[in-house]
Amino acid sequence: MEKEEILRKINIFQGLKDDEIKEVAKYFHIKKYKKNEYIFFEGDEDPGIYIVLDGIIKLTKETADGKTVILRLVTPGEVFGWLVVGDSKPESTYTAQALVDSTVMYISNQDFLRLLVSYPAIAVRITCDASKRVLEAYDRLKSLAAEKVEGRIANLLLELAKKIGREENGKLIIEAPITRQDIAEMTGTTVETAIRIISKWKKEGKLNTKRGRIEILDPEFFELLTL
Repeated sequence: MEKEEILRKINIFQGLKDDEIKEVAKYFHIKKYKKNEYIFFEGDEDPGIYIVLDGIIKLTKETADGKTVILRLVTPGEVFGWLVVGDSKPESTYTAQALVDSTVMYISNQDFLRLLVSYPAIAVRITCDASKRVLEAYDRLKSLAAEKVEGRIANLLLELAKKIGREENGKLIIEAPITRQDIAEMTGTTVETAIRIISKWKKEGKLNTKRGRIEILDPEFFELLTL
C-alpha cells in the first residue's frame, strides 16, 4: 500500500488535499518490527514520532526499584514517541517494543520540524495526539496507586476490549498475545496476584482465557468493579 493511501486513512491527516498528502508522505518512512523486537529504549535520544499502522506496540518504563510498568498498548492509528525542539529534551522517556508483528510509520525529529514549517496544522494535530497519549499514561500511573488491584485489572481488560476487542453474543473478545506478566506490568501488581485474580474470575464464570484470546463473559461485572 502506498504511503499516500495509508495517510488518507489516518484521522490526523484527513482533510488534506491530494497534493498535500503526497508532499507530507515524503517525510514518513514505513518500518516493520517482529514480535518482541524493540523499537527504541528508555534513554535513547531523538526517536521522533511513530504512527501504528497494524499490530500492537507496548510502551514500558522502569521504576526506581527496578520494576517494569507498561504505560499503555498502542494500537493502529495511534501515535507514540517524542520530540526535541531546541534544548527542550524530555526528562523521562520509555521503551517501545512490538507485542506482535507490527508496522509503523515513522518521522524523524528533524523531518517533523520541517513538516512543522510547511504544514503547521498537521504538526499541531500530531503533537496534540501525542500529548493526549502522554496524559493517558499519566492517568494510568495515578490509578495504580488509587485503585484496588481487581479494579485495575478489570479496567485494563475493558480498555483492551474497547481498543482491540470485539463484541460477540454478549461477550467481549480480545484476541492478542496478552500474558499474565503483561497484565501484572500494566496494573502495577505481581504476576502471582494477577494469576490468582484471573483464576478466581474463571472459576466464577466471569472470564475465560485461551492462548492469545481473552473472553470477558460478564462485561457488567467488570464495569461494576471499576466504579
